[in-house]
Amino acid sequence: MEAEYRKRIQTVLSRIEKAFTDVDPDVAECEQSLGSLTITLADGSRCILSSQPSVQQLWLALAARGTAYHFNFDSTRQAWMDDKGQNIEVLSFLTSYLQETTGLRIEL
Repeated sequence: MEAEYRKRIQTVLSRIEKAFTDVDPDVAECEQSLGSLTITLADGSRCILSSQPSVQQLWLALAARGTAYHFNFDSTRQAWMDDKGQNIEVLSFLTSYLQETTGLRIEL
């Protein structure tokens, strides 16, 4: 179970990082390190995705909004869904957030 969790985390973080390969670093930069991924936007604000192995979740902190989201892996949907039952999927949410805040259209 732990190995599967770590594999799923690595898959989603690598997928996000890969999507930033051709993004102008003046718009957004992405860096992955030790089970977390930080997206730094032009205004200096950050989106931080981090693995939380003790609860088998993926957390997304949006410093500019002062808020965080917690996601559980939904094996039926094969997606990371919010733990509050609001039907928020992490990749879709992040795509929308980046477009709203920077105008960046990125395919995750």
